[in-house]
Amino acid sequence: MSRIRFPSKLVFGLLSGAIAATASAALRADNPPVPPAMPATPVEMAPLAPPPPQEFEGPAIALDGGTLQLGEERLTLFGVDIPAMAASGGIKARLALEALLADDNKLHCVVAARDLQLHKFAVCRRGDVDLSEAMLLAGLGTVDRYATRAKGADPQLADRYDQAEAEARRAGNGLWAEFVKPVAETPPEPTVLQRLCLFLKEWQAGIGSLAGFFLVGALLLVTRRHPAR
Repeated sequence: MSRIRFPSKLVFGLLSGAIAATASAALRADNPPVPPAMPATPVEMAPLAPPPPQEFEGPAIALDGGTLQLGEERLTLFGVDIPAMAASGGIKARLALEALLADDNKLHCVVAARDLQLHKFAVCRRGDVDLSEAMLLAGLGTVDRYATRAKGADPQLADRYDQAEAEARRAGNGLWAEFVKPVAETPPEPTVLQRLCLFLKEWQAGIGSLAGFFLVGALLLVTRRHPAR
């Protein structure tokens, strides 16, 4: 009687399956199934408040027409574009900013924006005077509308800066002087003496013209009486 032979691979597969089933059953016995997730109870929470803006106060010096050094902080005036020191009007702008800082050393600045290099742009006030607005009124800069019209910017501040620039443009202040035509002045009425002098000058010019006319007529008359031979 011949024996039935099973392929070795089939035997090995059956043994592996049996071992895996036994291990899985043991694991299920040691680790019961995880219960289904229950919905979380809603919690009433207030929305996170944005961090307070950075504020700085104290004496400051003007590095150029639009940059201040206040203690260890370097701040750029927000909302105004000032010419660089090497450009036309740059030195004049710095002198004007120094004059705004000269009378009072208590400057209050609030950071309004930062750029990708983390430079701080601040609204700086000396008392009731907004330095950016004062520079715009003097015509020493133009409104940086990329900053004032950005998302989150104060619309009232943007309107004030626009009005300051418009006022400087109408008055021909600073940078706007070359774009404003001077108003022609009406000449004053001439005095009696000026009128008399003008009359004598015109009379002399008339006499001279009349004399020249008679001279030309006399020459023509002489020429006709004595034709050239």
